[in-house]
Amino acid sequence: MRILDLAPDQRPRERLLAGQGEGLSEAELLALLWSTGQRGRSAVELGQELLARTGGLPGLLAMGLHEWMDQQGVGPAKACQLWAAQELCRRAHRGGTRLRINSPRAAGAYLLPLCRSWTEERFGLLALNAKGDLLAERILSQGTATATLISPREFFREALRFGASSALAFHNHPSGDPAPSKEDIQLTRRLRAAGESLGVPLADHLVVGSDTFHSFRAAEGWDHC
Repeated sequence: MRILDLAPDQRPRERLLAGQGEGLSEAELLALLWSTGQRGRSAVELGQELLARTGGLPGLLAMGLHEWMDQQGVGPAKACQLWAAQELCRRAHRGGTRLRINSPRAAGAYLLPLCRSWTEERFGLLALNAKGDLLAERILSQGTATATLISPREFFREALRFGASSALAFHNHPSGDPAPSKEDIQLTRRLRAAGESLGVPLADHLVVGSDTFHSFRAAEGWDHC
């Protein structure tokens, strides 16, 4: 493709079509994805403001769908477009097949890169089928830098919505230390009991730190019970 000389204020689409896509800023790439701005702001300006508020691209991509929708100027349509782009990248990285999470090590390998940049505690769910294939990933609650709340009812209601055969709970410790608290231990027991009564067993509960994780399944020997 012939690369043209374009003015720096040319629209991102024109620069991309002229062979200058690799020189686009992250805000301009978001503008390409979204096409339109909002309330007197161009798509590029919207992208710049969003990146500034969320700490750049790593902070933005560490957020979930509902967190994006809470951002000023984004809304459901733009949040869904961003989620779809991110999910396409994830699937391409996995070779287009569902990720299989059938061990604490596999769960940790998936969750560590996802959680390590979070500065607030978040509690999430991995809905799994009978083989351990990932059906859905959801953040169910987000709290302060030290605590978040979740109930077994909320947790399994979301798991059942995706037809899960089992459900894996996870949350991060922003301190970086994955050692479980008394509250973590109590919640895990409640989740296990609820899962048994519903016929959707708790596959594991991972507490994710900065570089490592705690697996209740591995620590308590669930596979040998």
